[in-house]
Amino acid sequence: MDCRTIGHDIIAAFRLKRILFGTFDSSELNHGLNRTCERILMMIWHHGTYAMNELSYDAGLEKGSLTSVIDILEKRGFASRTRSGTDRRSYLLSATDAGSRLAGRIDTLFITHLEHILAALDEEDRKQFGSAAAIFADCSRKLGS
Repeated sequence: MDCRTIGHDIIAAFRLKRILFGTFDSSELNHGLNRTCERILMMIWHHGTYAMNELSYDAGLEKGSLTSVIDILEKRGFASRTRSGTDRRSYLLSATDAGSRLAGRIDTLFITHLEHILAALDEEDRKQFGSAAAIFADCSRKLGS
């Protein structure tokens, strides 16, 4: 497969992201958090403890923008930041108990949302979709190292 074809497929994956996440509405649960705050909380929750500079890179946010998001999450009691034990300039982020409860409820709602969307596919297509998602995740880990 040539890089041009891969590039077109990646653009299609961005469209898929919009299909999966663009129609997801957790506003009934998320205590008025905007999408960016919610997305960052979910990333922290899934990751466990996240170095702020690593999260900034993974989320595609400038450090200043991420700091504003973390300020909101911290003020609302959903996340905490602590200084790294190895680098005084670095902060580690984690979800608080309240943040973990909220993220868990949002995650459950998202799984239901995903099941609803994927119901439009037949069983074989759902299996292929799951395999493709696993391949994307594996390649992302390998390329992002």
